[in-house]
Amino acid sequence: MIILLAVVPVGVIGALMAYHTYVATVDASSSRADVVAQTLRAQFDQRISDARHMLHELVRQPQMQQPESCNALLAQTLNLQTAALRDIVLLDAAHRPICASGPLVPARAAGEPDMQPFPDGIGTDQRPMLRLSVPATFGGQPASLSADLSLGFTRSELADAQLWHPSSGGGETDAWLLMPRGQPVPICADCGWSSASHARTAVDRAKEGRSIQHNVVGDLDLLVVTQPNRAEDRALAVFLWRVVAIAALLIAGLVVVMVGASRLIVVPLRTVTRSVATWREAGAYVPVQSRATPTELRQLSRAFADATRSVAAHEERLRKAEIKQELLIKEIHHRVKNNLQIIASLLNLQANRIRQPEARAEFASARDRVRALATLHRHLYSEGELHTLNMKSFLEELCGQLFQAIGETEGRRIRLEIEAPEIVMSTDQAVPLALVVTEAVSNAIKYAFPGGRSGFVSVKLAETAPGVATLVIRDNGVGIPAGRAETETGIRDGLGIQLIRGFARQLGATLEVVEGGPDQDGRSGGTCYTLTVPLQPEADPAESEAAAG
Repeated sequence: MIILLAVVPVGVIGALMAYHTYVATVDASSSRADVVAQTLRAQFDQRISDARHMLHELVRQPQMQQPESCNALLAQTLNLQTAALRDIVLLDAAHRPICASGPLVPARAAGEPDMQPFPDGIGTDQRPMLRLSVPATFGGQPASLSADLSLGFTRSELADAQLWHPSSGGGETDAWLLMPRGQPVPICADCGWSSASHARTAVDRAKEGRSIQHNVVGDLDLLVVTQPNRAEDRALAVFLWRVVAIAALLIAGLVVVMVGASRLIVVPLRTVTRSVATWREAGAYVPVQSRATPTELRQLSRAFADATRSVAAHEERLRKAEIKQELLIKEIHHRVKNNLQIIASLLNLQANRIRQPEARAEFASARDRVRALATLHRHLYSEGELHTLNMKSFLEELCGQLFQAIGETEGRRIRLEIEAPEIVMSTDQAVPLALVVTEAVSNAIKYAFPGGRSGFVSVKLAETAPGVATLVIRDNGVGIPAGRAETETGIRDGLGIQLIRGFARQLGATLEVVEGGPDQDGRSGGTCYTLTVPLQPEADPAESEAAAG
C-alpha cells in the first residue's frame, strides 16, 4: 500500500499529461481553422480597403467628368489594377449608368446599399463578388462610383499563402462565405469545394464544432471548417493506449516490487518466525543463514540466536539454583522434623520418669504438640510443596499419631471420622490449625470417654464459601464439665481451651464451642468446636522469598 501510494501520483501525472496531449491534438483542428479565418479576414479587409481607396482616387480624376474620357479611364483602371475589381460603373443620382469599364450593366435600384454581395452571391467566374460604392459628382450633380470586388481566391493563391493544400490523408481546411440567405459559397473556385455534398459536409462539420465563423462585411460571414488529420483522428486511441500503458507499467512495477519484497522480506521473516516458534517449543533456535536473506535480517537472526543462548544459559543457572534452593528448604524441613521428633522423644522419656499424673499429662501434651509440628514439617518436604499443604492427608496422619501416642487404637473403642476435601492451605495458617486439631482431638480422646466408654471423634474441614474454610471437631463423649470431673488428675486446668482460643485469634478466625448439642446428622454430642477461618491467597514463592529477605 505504501508503494502504491507512492507511485499513484506518478501515474496520475502521466495520465494527465496524456490527457492534455489528447486535448491539444483534438483542438488542433479548431486552432487551424481559427488561424485560417483570421488570415482570410485580414485578406478580405485589405482587399476591400484597397478597392475603396482606388475608387476614391478615381472620383478625384478630372477625366471622370466627361463620358468619353470616363469610359477610357475606367477601362484602363480595370486592366491595370491589382485588386480583384470588375465592372466599374459611374451612376447618376437615379442609379443610371453614365460611364463604365465595359458594357453598361443594368441600373441599380434606388436605395440599394453601397456595399453588398451579388444577389446570387456568385459572379461569372464562380467567385463570390461584393459590390462597392463611393459617392461622386458628375456635371455638378451627385453621382456614385460602383465596382464589383471579387472575394474569392484561386487555388494557387491559397497555396502560396499556405492557407490550403490538397488533402493527403486528412487535415484539409475549407473556407466558405455564408450569403445572407445562409447559402455557403466557397472562396476558392478551383479547389473542388463547390459540390452540393461538399457544402453539406462543411455545414455539418460546422455544427459539430470543428469550425470558425467570422463576419466579413454586412450580412456576409466567413466560415472556415477543418477536417481532422490522421493524428487527430487517432487522438482518442492514442490517449487510451497511453493510459493503459501507464497503468500496465505501474501494475508490472508493483508486481515486481511485491515479488521482490516477498522473496527478500516476507519469506525471511516467516522463516525467522518459524525458528522463533520452534525455539519456544523445543528450546533450540536455528538462525537464518540463506544468502538470499537481506543482511539486516541475517544480523537480526544472529543477534536473536545469541540472545536465546544467553537466555538459555541464564535459565539453566536459575533452574539449578531453584533445585538447589528446594533441596536446601527440604533439608531444613527434614532437619526441623528430626529435631522436633528428638524433642518429642525426650519429652516422652521424661514423662515416663515422672510419677505425678498431672506432670506426666502435661509432658504428654507438650509431646503431642511437638509431634504435630514435626508431622507438619514432614508433609512440607515429602510432598514437594514448600509453601502450601494438602490438609486431607495431613489431618489423617496427625489424628492417627494422636491416637497412637495416647495409647488408643483407632476404631476399637473410639472411632475417628475425618472429612476433608483436597483443600490447600498456606503453611502460616496450617501451623496454628494443626495445633488446634491436636488440642481438640487430644482432649476428646483423653477426657470425653472415661471409664471405657465408646464413641466417635469427628474432624471435618471444608471450604464453605469462597475464601472461607470451616473446621468442625466434634465428639459424643461426656462433655467438658463431666470430663473435668472424671479425670484422674481431678479438675482440669483448661490450658487446652486457652491454646485453642489463642490459635483462633492468630488465624483471625471465629471460634464457637457448643456442649451437648446434636450434630448435623442428628447424633447427640459432647463437645463441638467450630472454627471459621478466612483463607489467605496462595502466595507466589518468589514474592514470599523476597518478603522474607
